[in-house]
Amino acid sequence: MATTPGTRTPLLPLVGLAVAVWAVLPPYSGPEINTGTRVEIVDHVVPAVLLVAVSLWALFASRRPGFKPGSGMLAAGLGVALAGMWMTATHVPLVAQANRDEVSNAAAAYHTAPGLAVLALGAVWAIRYWSAADAA
Repeated sequence: MATTPGTRTPLLPLVGLAVAVWAVLPPYSGPEINTGTRVEIVDHVVPAVLLVAVSLWALFASRRPGFKPGSGMLAAGLGVALAGMWMTATHVPLVAQANRDEVSNAAAAYHTAPGLAVLALGAVWAIRYWSAADAA
């Protein structure tokens, strides 16, 4: 898909796709933790799929002629932040287990860091488009 002169692909959705790949990796790589597959899917895969869907929507929407970021991009950022909050909140017990030496600190960090990255991306995304939603 070629861009017309004066248009460019927004960076945040591209970052979102990269972070989504990172977010889905912990259940399938890195230090293992004693957690059921179903829990790992809910804690990593589902938020990553949401992040992919939102990022792809933002990429395709931004390429439409006459696209104005407005509240759609703000809602996308808030959706990403919600996915990040979910991932972060579900890993708080894992961090507590690491503090009690029930799980290695490396495993807890490996599983928790992607959620923090998704949360940070969502915050940056929402802040970036907050004023665009006001103007719309």
